[in-house]
Amino acid sequence: MKGLLTLINNVASCSSDECLQADYTENMIAITEMIRQLLSFHSIQTICAVPERFDFLNQVALLTIHCLNESAKVPEESESLMGAFDELLVTWVKLVQDSQAAISDHSSPALVADATNLLRFFHSISYRIVEKYIDTRLELAKFNALVDEEGDGFQDWETYGDQLISIAALARLDPHNTLLRLQSLLHDRIERLQSFLNTTYDGSHPDYVVFLYEHVHWLIVITGYTFADNSVGETTVVPDTLNELSKAQALAQDQLVNIFNNLMSLLDSVSLDSHSAQRWVKTYLFANPENYSSLSPNLLQSFGESSRGGKGNSILEFLIAKLRINFIMWNADPDVLVQAIALLNTFGQRSSVRDALLQSEQFPPLISFFIDHLSVLPEVIHNSLIQSITTVISYAPTEQLNGRYFGLIATAVETRFVAVLNDKSFQESYQTPDVMAQIMNGLEMFNGLALALTDINTPMIYNFCSRFFESFVDLVRIYRNFPEVQILVLNLYADLTKNFEFTTFSPDQVSYFHSCVLKLLQTFSAANLGNKRATAWEEAEDEPYNDVSVVLDLLLNLLEVRGVDQMLAQAPNAVLPSTVVFSGINILIPMIKENMLKIPRLCTLYIRLISRLIESYPGRLVELPSDLLNNLMASLKYGIDHNVLEVSHLTFQAIIALALYTCNASFRNSNEYPVRLQPHLDEFLKLTFEQLLFKKLDIELVDVAGSCVLTLVCARQDAYTRLIQEMLAASETPLTPELQQRLSNSFQHLSEAFPTQDIVGQRELSQRDMAMTTARREIFMRFLMGVRGVLRVK
Repeated sequence: MKGLLTLINNVASCSSDECLQADYTENMIAITEMIRQLLSFHSIQTICAVPERFDFLNQVALLTIHCLNESAKVPEESESLMGAFDELLVTWVKLVQDSQAAISDHSSPALVADATNLLRFFHSISYRIVEKYIDTRLELAKFNALVDEEGDGFQDWETYGDQLISIAALARLDPHNTLLRLQSLLHDRIERLQSFLNTTYDGSHPDYVVFLYEHVHWLIVITGYTFADNSVGETTVVPDTLNELSKAQALAQDQLVNIFNNLMSLLDSVSLDSHSAQRWVKTYLFANPENYSSLSPNLLQSFGESSRGGKGNSILEFLIAKLRINFIMWNADPDVLVQAIALLNTFGQRSSVRDALLQSEQFPPLISFFIDHLSVLPEVIHNSLIQSITTVISYAPTEQLNGRYFGLIATAVETRFVAVLNDKSFQESYQTPDVMAQIMNGLEMFNGLALALTDINTPMIYNFCSRFFESFVDLVRIYRNFPEVQILVLNLYADLTKNFEFTTFSPDQVSYFHSCVLKLLQTFSAANLGNKRATAWEEAEDEPYNDVSVVLDLLLNLLEVRGVDQMLAQAPNAVLPSTVVFSGINILIPMIKENMLKIPRLCTLYIRLISRLIESYPGRLVELPSDLLNNLMASLKYGIDHNVLEVSHLTFQAIIALALYTCNASFRNSNEYPVRLQPHLDEFLKLTFEQLLFKKLDIELVDVAGSCVLTLVCARQDAYTRLIQEMLAASETPLTPELQQRLSNSFQHLSEAFPTQDIVGQRELSQRDMAMTTARREIFMRFLMGVRGVLRVK
């Protein structure tokens, strides 16, 4: 700590001119990384045992504020300086969480007392950091508004999401002062903005309104993160400190309620900030007292259900009206509309809000408005709009109402899609930009239905979409030189496969769907093998070979379908998912070239598919033609030493499954032993040992690679014995008897990790038998340290 204090004082005393120097920012980042490692590595108990801890932490707090100060003063260096700030911010949040955990644990009264004092210190410095962060963000917003740079396509809450989550955690330590600051700034900026909009603008000071909008934007974003978390798949509750603050205040002075009312007044002047509204709706609207030991009466009265005396229903009606106004006022701005649709989708995710929405008198006109104006809304939003509407209407209170709403959606989709397909001139005009745009838009809307699938609406959506299954496939043939259309069809089938609840289908429906998927893959193969594409999609920088990636996704989704093979067991002519998968593998493997495996996403999907295929159907691999089997095995050999960690991990998992099948084959049928796999397993054993002993090794791969070694040795004991002899003889310089004995002892010690003879050959082995236990890991690590050091010196 003393050494770091000296470094902190050195960098904190630098002038703004010195902050512009490259080595300054590098030193700042290095120092903040050291601080994070020091404070994150040691436990709260250890930190509390250091007498100088508060002096050190106070200097770290000053350094944190220094990073923010210099970011605001030297905006052109803000990215690097904010990177240093992020290191410290993450450290503060971890210290707060660890202190809270120590207090909750009650394991040691002395530790509880120390952690409580530490938490008081964090409370004392948290507002200073949060206040400076808010000021810095506003200053940087002003600077960035003047810089004419093309955006990266990401919203601020996506780019700075982790930072905002952390600053919100600190803000909630002192919620009263934080909200007071936000409330004051919001009130000031909103008044300025509304005054500007109500005054005739003379054209002077053109940047003024840009600054105002940027400031309002950032204040809303920070407020949204402070108010609520953004949990997925669980009930989001009001943060404890905010709930307690609300309980301590009279309704008229309640900061949470007043800030919300301020933000709602803003909607008369600007478009709806959907991201913050989504967080608020998930947490506050119709907040259920049953989820709290004691929910603030102010929040219940202001945002609760009308049945509990709350005004939540009025707020929902207000938001519905604003949604519609946003669609009218901003109908040509996809970014605003996408946010509005995201809020509608949030309404559909919470049952209490969704039910109130469906019962609202404004909902039927809203649905009619969307459907009637679909043709004038930007096509880029059609997919998400159809998905959101379908999700909500699927929970309509009556089947009749559900059918009526879905009928409106289905008619809109069908009218736009079928009109193009049935046009007499389609065969002549299908390549024209207008026709292609209509076809692609229709496919996007069908995909919106696929993304809205649940167990409730699966029968309804299947009955509608199944009428067009074969037409979708035919589009792949028609647009054989246009991968952008093929990708949409493949994507549609991938999402249908992923989201259909097949248990609600009849055997005939299941078989028909899978037969269409099979035809799709065959048509895709015929359209692409040996054909030169009209556009150079293979060279696209964003998603090269995207169509192949989608096919991989489709096949992976088919492998995840459960229970369908058993459902179709009594139907002799039915098309099984496994049949489709292996047909797809036969089609896909010849299309996968080595240069394609250099693309991380595509390679990961491909290896994941092979891994899942081997785990699900290891016995059927030997049915593949020799050239395809060899290509598949070559892909696994390529994946062992891949620079993407997940690819290597999946590769080892696939090899484990393959070796296990080989180990257990004799128990199923003594004549079934897969001789064709033996050379590949021997090669895997050699490559795995080479990876472990001679190449760069990521510590995260040790367990799965170790399990892979154990399984391969059980499957190929003779090959393992030969491999040891080859490795010992491979040294370029003769090994001394002492070293030879050391290596021999290491391999002998490694054998203690193998499954015992009372298991091997006596019963079928499982993944659990090969798992890397603590004892095995210790043996394996000792082996690596002993052998790796000797054999690497050649």
